[in-house]
Amino acid sequence: MTTEFEDTEVINPSPSSLIASLRSMGYSLETAIADLIDNSITAGARNVDIDSPFCGQETKIYILDDGEGMSEERLVEAMRLGSCSPYTERSKKDLGRFGLGLKTATFSQCKRLTVVSKHKGSIAARCWDLDVIVEQNKWCLLKSVPQEYIDKVNQLESGTLVVWEKLDRVISEKDKKAEHNFNNKKNHVRNHLSLTFHRFIESNRLTIRIGGIPVDPWNPFLPHKSSSLKKELPVTRLGNVRIHGMVMPHRNYFTDAEYKDGGFRRGWTQMQGFYIYREDRLLTAGGWLGLKSDGTSMLQEHHYDLARICVDITNSTDFDWDIDIKKSKATPPDYLRDTLSSIAKAIRKMAYETYSYRGTQKPTSPKPGKTYIPLWNTVSERNGKLFYSLNATHPYVKDILSELQPEQAGKVKRLLKLIAETIPAESIGFEASKSNSKKMSSPFETEPDELTSIKAEMIQSFMNKGMNEAEAREQVDFVLNL
Repeated sequence: MTTEFEDTEVINPSPSSLIASLRSMGYSLETAIADLIDNSITAGARNVDIDSPFCGQETKIYILDDGEGMSEERLVEAMRLGSCSPYTERSKKDLGRFGLGLKTATFSQCKRLTVVSKHKGSIAARCWDLDVIVEQNKWCLLKSVPQEYIDKVNQLESGTLVVWEKLDRVISEKDKKAEHNFNNKKNHVRNHLSLTFHRFIESNRLTIRIGGIPVDPWNPFLPHKSSSLKKELPVTRLGNVRIHGMVMPHRNYFTDAEYKDGGFRRGWTQMQGFYIYREDRLLTAGGWLGLKSDGTSMLQEHHYDLARICVDITNSTDFDWDIDIKKSKATPPDYLRDTLSSIAKAIRKMAYETYSYRGTQKPTSPKPGKTYIPLWNTVSERNGKLFYSLNATHPYVKDILSELQPEQAGKVKRLLKLIAETIPAESIGFEASKSNSKKMSSPFETEPDELTSIKAEMIQSFMNKGMNEAEAREQVDFVLNL
């Protein structure tokens, strides 16, 4: 039987050349390990243990899970490059993509991969050694593995052990601080996993341990902070896509330690923007996806620090979002870009207003039935731009003006107007953003005696308005943010 493909020839890629290419996929140690944990989750694992005691060039990384394991046939197939087509429909718990993750993630970090798996009481094992592949220039899959690896897996009812050896991309022979640098990399791994898999850890679907110590989840939407302190947009649903924009609370509502943690060690500016989740697994953290507002690219600028947008997608939309092999990049499809831009623009505006809000808001809830009189009016819009204004009706301001002659009072009013119109709000915000761990200084922080004097005058002004002393002190504490 003849076919239209009769006049063809098969050309197999050179194993040694292909391996060199696969080793340059751009994985970091943390993204590579995250890729392997995806496989563990797909296999139904509830526990993943990562261990890597430092032993110089002999250091190994062990990743052990208690998932369903693999039969020998399935294991051999899993070791094949491109073992699963990206066109194949997946279950919702399948976090795979191209059938390459196990291999590309491994080869990006080391030269020897061993996998031992236990399924229904049977143990299977295979090993890729790149030195053997290069030497033979053939895809020689090794069957023999050390007994200690089999013993580790045999302790489980079912599960899979992945062992990385010959960590040439992780530990350099020339590195005099190899152990120190390796420990730093392990810290990066812990941080990355705490963010990437935080939904799984929070919901008790997964426990990840590194060196026996559980990885704590880090949720970028700070659920421990009351929702009443956040601003939110209504949830938008478009097919399989769910979009929810939020503005985190103002800096005043955090302790120094909380605020530092809220920036996830990268700083708040780097963490603002979109968070893309694929089946609860975080793909991208922060950034504005190359979107534009009024023809201008949206940038990560300090006054949008509080803006975070959650986007949930399914694994059936991988091609739409151009998910890469590392599952560390997502590009929104054309049909969603206008919607995402509109939501981003709205949440950035809300974030700017919250970030800039100062003087009219007390960082604790006012007492029921109480009305506080601010010294600065709420941020308002003028010609589409934000500005601040001094409250000329404030009792303290009125008292001072009432003691002056009309000409003098007019000069003071003009001075107050000049101060309000020229306050360097942008510069203040920029300087404050340079250190995520620092608050703005408190009023009269270095001049306590002056504060005492002014506070007494302000209390008297409120009492002249008919308040008792306790009420007047409350009003002054509000203005001075005490």
